[in-house]
Amino acid sequence: MPETRWNGEPCQARRITAVVADSPDFPMYWARHLVGTRRHVVEVVYGGETSYIDDEDGSGWHKVTNGGSPRWAHSNIAIHPGSIQPHGGHADPDKPCPHENFDAFVDVGRITRSETDTTVIGHSAEIKVTCRDCNEPFRWTGVQAGLSPRGPMCSADETELRAPLRPASADPDFGLGLPGFSVGFRPQG
Repeated sequence: MPETRWNGEPCQARRITAVVADSPDFPMYWARHLVGTRRHVVEVVYGGETSYIDDEDGSGWHKVTNGGSPRWAHSNIAIHPGSIQPHGGHADPDKPCPHENFDAFVDVGRITRSETDTTVIGHSAEIKVTCRDCNEPFRWTGVQAGLSPRGPMCSADETELRAPLRPASADPDFGLGLPGFSVGFRPQG
């Protein structure tokens, strides 16, 4: 089970399903149209309080397994307390997960010239994929580890694809002046 955090501090979190409840305290409650339906939810216990965040698209779990910082958006959701069930997940623990459902997380970053010069000189997409049922991360194959403005590379553990990109209207050499690095492998022997 991965480490879970809220605001950078350890918390208890688990994936569940629950029936959405109304939230009369919020007149513009985002999930009012979902009241009475069952959804994927993350239960977060932090600072003695229990809260619930929507996880239908995997973003709630992504938030708590990536530090829980405000950088990752989330949607609070009210639930009927008696409706909590374990996350659908993998039914037979004695058989390998068939990996039939997935969550993909994409973070697109703007690369600026420096901390003081906010001129955008490149963009990069960081992509991670996990199995929604067993939470196993997927690894990128055939991609060298590192970071390059010239082509896709991956993190050293192969779980994050780092792909440079540019607006369709930008010149083809947009972002190519950026520095990069690569991780090499030399067999022992």
